[in-house]
Amino acid sequence: MKKITLLAIVCSITLVFAFGSTAISADKIKWRMGSTWTPAINLYKGDKVMIEYVKEMTGGKFDIKWFPSGSLMKAFEYFDACSKGVVQMAGDWPSYWASKDPAFDFLGSFPFGFDNVDYITWMYDFGGLDMMQELYGKYGMTYFSLGATPMESGFRTAAKAGPIKTIADYKGKKLRTPSRATIWIMQQIGGSPIKMPGGEIYLAVERGAIDGAEFSSPGVDWEMGFAEITKYWSVPCWFQPSSQLGTMVNLKAYNSLSKEYQAILKYGCQAAAMQATAFYEGSSGRAIEKFIAKGTKIVKLEEEGLKKLEDLAGQYCLMQAKKSAFYARMLKSQMVYLDEYKDWREMAGQFGHGRTPAYVGKVLTELEKMGVK
Repeated sequence: MKKITLLAIVCSITLVFAFGSTAISADKIKWRMGSTWTPAINLYKGDKVMIEYVKEMTGGKFDIKWFPSGSLMKAFEYFDACSKGVVQMAGDWPSYWASKDPAFDFLGSFPFGFDNVDYITWMYDFGGLDMMQELYGKYGMTYFSLGATPMESGFRTAAKAGPIKTIADYKGKKLRTPSRATIWIMQQIGGSPIKMPGGEIYLAVERGAIDGAEFSSPGVDWEMGFAEITKYWSVPCWFQPSSQLGTMVNLKAYNSLSKEYQAILKYGCQAAAMQATAFYEGSSGRAIEKFIAKGTKIVKLEEEGLKKLEDLAGQYCLMQAKKSAFYARMLKSQMVYLDEYKDWREMAGQFGHGRTPAYVGKVLTELEKMGVK
């Protein structure tokens, strides 16, 4: 409840500002917005709400048509398409683009890292959004957040594959996960991570091509039908404490808008992010009983295993910082936030949110030695 209250306060102010902007004598604008999500994956919530807000605030003069993954092109083709202006916008999860620059991996999620309120605080009070827009700007785009999920569900495995209770249980299992950080960590413990679009998971598990998968928070996983194809649900989701979602915007198209329309798009995204985040939180709570009723068995990963995985996450981010200057900057920015916020987080205890990763101090020390600004 505290998380949602905070979001409501912050975003309601921006929504009022947005509705106060008057779109004066503008010609009708029609944009196309692609998405990495299929109609069965309701991570498009922020996309759809933003489109409604923009249309309402412009009296229908700024019309954005949404295209799900597979309608115009495949999910992973939208980055280049938006960069080149084939579509003016594209809803995404930034970690998909880590092959462009490893720094993108930090913008979607990171093992043992940010929860959804951490993302909001970092983006709007610690300069995170500016860094995100700078990174996307290298590819001819700008970027706006459209919400963040709570902790994701974690790995779900088929009955034949068995549950994941210890690190040893990962060994040999073919599990779908897209994050480079998670893939590397799983490889270190003997897992067999597989990268594939979310829309392909159901059939892959059903046909036995993979042993299990992770995708998103419980409400999203429920809508994707995972209760029908998996038996075990391993928690907590150490590798994605949150997933930050947003939209890429072609920079030339954005700069062609009037100042009024730019403001409407910007604050429409902020207001939509509030509603989408609330939806992801609420739907997570509602979905748990549904999974249990379908026969899903929830199992907990051992504490010793979590400590080992957290240590590996710290090793991975320092390794990547040596490969990408922007990754190093992004890493330091997030670690500085976590270090500065940790005292208040500890004081708040059970009445606060999130956690401070054990690797923060060590990572900051190493980044200082590397001279990262």
